[in-house]
Amino acid sequence: MIKQTKDMGRAEKRALAAMFGLFGFGVMTLGPRMPDIKYNLGVSNGTFGALLSSGSIGALLSLLTMGHIVHRIGVKPVLLLSTFTMYGTLAIMVHLHNPVIYLILNLMCGASWSSYHIAVNAQAFHRQKDSGQTIIPFMHGFWTAGALGSAIVASLVAQTIPITWHVDTLVIIDFFVTMCVIYLLRGVLLKGNEITDRDEIVTLKDMAKSFKIDWFISIAVLCSQTLETMLGDWGSIFAREEIGVNASLAVLPYIFFMGGMIFGRISFGPLSKRWSEQRLIRIFPLVGGLTFSIFMYTGYLVSKNHQLLGFAIVVFAFLVGGVGISFLGPLFLAIAGRRSDRPSGVIVAEIGALNQILNFSVRVVLAWTIHLIGLPMMLVIPALMLAAVTFFAAAGKA
Repeated sequence: MIKQTKDMGRAEKRALAAMFGLFGFGVMTLGPRMPDIKYNLGVSNGTFGALLSSGSIGALLSLLTMGHIVHRIGVKPVLLLSTFTMYGTLAIMVHLHNPVIYLILNLMCGASWSSYHIAVNAQAFHRQKDSGQTIIPFMHGFWTAGALGSAIVASLVAQTIPITWHVDTLVIIDFFVTMCVIYLLRGVLLKGNEITDRDEIVTLKDMAKSFKIDWFISIAVLCSQTLETMLGDWGSIFAREEIGVNASLAVLPYIFFMGGMIFGRISFGPLSKRWSEQRLIRIFPLVGGLTFSIFMYTGYLVSKNHQLLGFAIVVFAFLVGGVGISFLGPLFLAIAGRRSDRPSGVIVAEIGALNQILNFSVRVVLAWTIHLIGLPMMLVIPALMLAAVTFFAAAGKA
């Protein structure tokens, strides 16, 4: 058992980082195999998009209620229950052919995903304040690395191993390893009475006291995150159905997208010392969004006669799109905190709740537009939304 020390020992830091990495690895197992899920369910693009979007509703319900629950029972019980539910639903969903049952399980998966996210971040924020170390970016970096690792594994096995064997094996391993790490951390995980407002845990009552929407930042967050969401839903389907590459290669664009996000986040620190926030917000999303739009659609057209060349152009588009979107979400949340005198946890919770509602609506609408304009042109829309973030540059520091 890891014992708690004020300065946060190396063992505790590694174990907490493992919780984030395992989380990213586990929840992203389905993303690269979306073409197989869609085929199993036998539904249209619009219906499939609506089914995927249901996870946002589950996440919203969790966001509105889990703050109160964590305050009452602590971090450990929430992590145990959410881990079991999250990986249990993922393991079952790959066997389903019934859209209604998939809808129910996806709601549960979204709620458990959000619950785990709230609990593990509460632990990280609390230990960051106690130790005086800045660990949140480090922890979120492990989540991204875990998600990237999951996509790489999918690329290696998608062509030869059925989705059921692939996903079930990974989530079972991830589940047991996560349980072992929770056991190691049991001595330091927060109890309900130890959680304070500093830990960014907000109850529905807290939000209701002073609920106020910062529409400027909320729309900026929506525009900056929609491309990432839609590529998670449709990136592999686009490569497989529209470009025509095999199941393993279809995962590559998303791998490069995640790689671009990691590169952008690593580069943010040095760049922020040379460029102002306004300049970063003005340039990165504009270049990322327009480059993605132009090169993705060009690659799609070229692939009709030269598949590998077109696919290479598409991969480049995903890479640049990942760089363009990389640091915008965390940056806008930090800006939102500066624009208000209320606790940062309340602000983040309000933006998160509103974003889940807007995200659900946008995902459903964009999924149904595929029937009208096709999947390649649909992906241009969230890319243009990303480019439009340049008009929100005034929110940053000059």
